[in-house]
Amino acid sequence: MHSRFVIDTYAWVEYLLGSRIGGRAKKYIEDGNGLTPTVVLAELRRWYLREIEAGRRTEREMQSHFAFVESVTQTIPLDSPLALKVGETDFFMRKRIKDWPLADSVILATARSRAAQVVSGDSHFKDIEDVIFIG
Repeated sequence: MHSRFVIDTYAWVEYLLGSRIGGRAKKYIEDGNGLTPTVVLAELRRWYLREIEAGRRTEREMQSHFAFVESVTQTIPLDSPLALKVGETDFFMRKRIKDWPLADSVILATARSRAAQVVSGDSHFKDIEDVIFIG
């Protein structure tokens, strides 16, 4: 049984929105064993900027949520050894799943490098080993 969890962008967005699916991610996010790859921070930032532009979120809310993300999970940077694993993961996953994004390879390789499970509701992650699918 894994005791560490890589929280992907989908899970974070649903959690921050307070959705039903986000409720399923809550225990993995709040248990103190969560990991957030830096690529997820980039995707969350992009999501927030769209939300701010549309008038649904504020800059202050975004700053507060990023502080929360960093307080409850460990941020995992993309360093050279992990980047090489990401390239390998991406090569093989693109053979299996149509339109597999590079960011998902970063998330999956991060989990595998830390003996962790990915927490996601993203359809790309459905039926993949070491994924807790919350969608």
